[in-house]
Amino acid sequence: MADAEREGDEVRSGDVLSVQELNERIASAIEETSALHSVRCIGEVTDLHQNSTALYFTLTDGEAELPCMIWANRYRDMDAELEDGTEVILEGDIEYWVEGGKIDLKPWEVIVVGDGDQAAAVERLRSELEERGWFDDEQKQRPSALHRARQR
Repeated sequence: MADAEREGDEVRSGDVLSVQELNERIASAIEETSALHSVRCIGEVTDLHQNSTALYFTLTDGEAELPCMIWANRYRDMDAELEDGTEVILEGDIEYWVEGGKIDLKPWEVIVVGDGDQAAAVERLRSELEERGWFDDEQKQRPSALHRARQR
């Protein structure tokens, strides 16, 4: 890349960064910005999944989203049970993963507020449909023979 040229303009090697170098600069800038340390944010948990190492989820307020990650051993020590639809207040640091080029909130404290707006909206809709009888057994219909044949 150091010898890169474009349409007669020489690009000085000092002006061109590798992806690794740029990601390291971004991580350094985030690390040095005190406004991104010990932040508190409220939102609803969505897309929750975990493995033996960490718990991953998205925090949303219905308008914007922020990826979050909690190390599994830290989560086990927390007095919080997270699931999709839970509204929470998180306190932690914004971090940037250099190798993957991704930013996330890594909370060390989780306060469960209750059910989030999206979960409440789904529950309201389910209740309304149930009141209308849409889940009653007599409302259910068998798929047509043509539909069953297509599934095979």
